[in-house]
Amino acid sequence: MTKKIAVLYHIFYEDSINHIEHELKGLHRFDTNYFFNLSAEMPNQLETKDALLSLFPNAIVTISSNKGKDIGGKLLLLGACMQAGVEPDWIVFLHDKKSLQALNAKTWKNDLFKIVDNEQLTNIEAIISKNNTGYGIIAMKNYVRKELRQEGMFTANNGQILSQLIKDYNINCTDYEYVAGTMFWAKASALMAFFRKFDPLKIRQTLEGGNVIDNFSGTYTHSWERMLSWIVTSQGLKIKTLE
Repeated sequence: MTKKIAVLYHIFYEDSINHIEHELKGLHRFDTNYFFNLSAEMPNQLETKDALLSLFPNAIVTISSNKGKDIGGKLLLLGACMQAGVEPDWIVFLHDKKSLQALNAKTWKNDLFKIVDNEQLTNIEAIISKNNTGYGIIAMKNYVRKELRQEGMFTANNGQILSQLIKDYNINCTDYEYVAGTMFWAKASALMAFFRKFDPLKIRQTLEGGNVIDNFSGTYTHSWERMLSWIVTSQGLKIKTLE
């Protein structure tokens, strides 16, 4: 049976519209619902929204302030998906990554976007067709990282915030692997179970505005990048990596 998926795609750059139809063309093999969020800092937002709707006529397109970068956009789209009453089997997180801090941003995006390449989609389709695999996340192998802990405490810049978040939201993982770059497939039932308890729009309000970075101190934005993976794996589901 064809799996139902929801694509949650955050767009910051206006020229991303030129590539998006090609990027997502392989997803037609699924029963796909498209959700796009446009940053309010983008020029010509309404024209871009119209262009998206011409390419994806049944899509839901939102426009939001630049709060929490792509993580804030994805939380908003999770809320939109729930409000629309869409109940997918899997959720696909994407964004038009062009990090101004990363010298290899183009390579990083190309690698992360392999989760919607035709070649990988054949593998993914086989994985998700098996309902009892125990996988809750599907991601590219090179971008699965582990948040280090010593004596029960996280050691990196986001450690203090992460410790508070996993306590507040009762997140308990056997390890603390997450998908860096936040582009992956996630089992929708695991995410929805969490976000029915905790409003994603309220969580979004806790995130920082603007081009926030965590090079020198922790941020809620980058902490929730990790939390989006841990919400799934804390429910006993595993990460399936792709080469």
